[in-house]
Amino acid sequence: MIPAPVLAVILILLVTQTAAANAGKEPLPQPLRLESALAAIDAGYPSLRRARALREKAERELEAEQAASNIELEARLEARWIDPNDRAPVEGNDDSRAVVNARKLLSDFGHSSHRIAASQRQADLSLAEEELSHARHRLGVLQQYFNVLLADLAFARDNEAMASAFVSLNRARERRELGQVSDIDLFELEARYQSARGARLRALQEQRRARAELGEILNRPGEAPAQVLGPALPLALPELPDIGSLLEAVDRQSPEIAIRRGEVEVAQRRVAAARTQHRPRLSAEAQVGAWVREFGGDRNPAAVGLVLEIPLYQGRRLGAAVGQATAERHKAQADLDLAMTEVRSAVRDLFYEIEALLIQRDEVTARMDYRELYIDRARALYDMEEAADLGDSMVQQSAAAHFNAATEYALALAFERLALMVGDRSLSPFPPDS
Repeated sequence: MIPAPVLAVILILLVTQTAAANAGKEPLPQPLRLESALAAIDAGYPSLRRARALREKAERELEAEQAASNIELEARLEARWIDPNDRAPVEGNDDSRAVVNARKLLSDFGHSSHRIAASQRQADLSLAEEELSHARHRLGVLQQYFNVLLADLAFARDNEAMASAFVSLNRARERRELGQVSDIDLFELEARYQSARGARLRALQEQRRARAELGEILNRPGEAPAQVLGPALPLALPELPDIGSLLEAVDRQSPEIAIRRGEVEVAQRRVAAARTQHRPRLSAEAQVGAWVREFGGDRNPAAVGLVLEIPLYQGRRLGAAVGQATAERHKAQADLDLAMTEVRSAVRDLFYEIEALLIQRDEVTARMDYRELYIDRARALYDMEEAADLGDSMVQQSAAAHFNAATEYALALAFERLALMVGDRSLSPFPPDS
């Protein structure tokens, strides 16, 4: 068992670390609404920072490729002591020198242009990946927010069930003393109460867990919102397009497919770069130097010239580079084909899921109408003392409310996923700001 002083120190450290992590951030509003939660999305969340780092890395790689043909300046300073030979025209041992070289690549006959084009396309794709990462994170926030709301409704339902089971058990105990209830019936009610008690505890734990997860995904660990308000139900949902137009939109504007196509383009340009790496390189060079020992006209203070470098033999390096780049292109094409298959399949699944949920929405409406009339009748019977209690009707009312919210939130998330896969913001029940 951990001693009390040690446990206190651990708790203080945890609170301090949480406060440091959330320092400089605006506290979440209370009560928390969906719009506020979406507005509180933090760009410092790990997945978003990773996407941003990959985009910055791609941009720096592009700058490096573009800078490869920039002018190069090199200064070389040598302090040299020599033992001159007998034929040296100049006596002395000091052969120190200072030379400045300048070199500028004029042309490599297309090789660098292919590399720059590949890096430019990769930088564009990394920006698209970052935007897609933000959209997926926003979807995650929506899902976690709805999890909190459903956890609250589930707790209300299970709390009603436990209270009803306790009332039934308590009355049975009183009737048992009068000999009106058998032991087996009493034990059955006791078991039902204990089962309801366990379900309530699990619902309470889910409430706490869901709130903690919402704080985590909003990048505020340890700042679980106490009160979370749901949007008005039923939600305003967009019209579901037919499956054919959705599949056409996938091919035309899906962000995931667009990124995979871009990766194929990058791979093709890198193949072209690999095939041209054996081409000649034309450069301009200039040199300015000063020497302690002069040898007549052998050492010039300045020189300018053109240099043409022609590779004659590179062994298997060229074939290996082309083969590796070609394999990467084949992999990118396979990834594109696989992504197309997976996205099309996911869109079909979402379409059929939304169709079923829309039918379930009609069931929810009928069930809610029935439960409202049922509880009204139960209240009337209770007032006339013809019914023992309202427990069962209250539990069913809470269960109907949970079923209603679960259906609405499942529809909203399905439409959000569909909008993200298809690349159509008009399909989103909660369209993001531009």
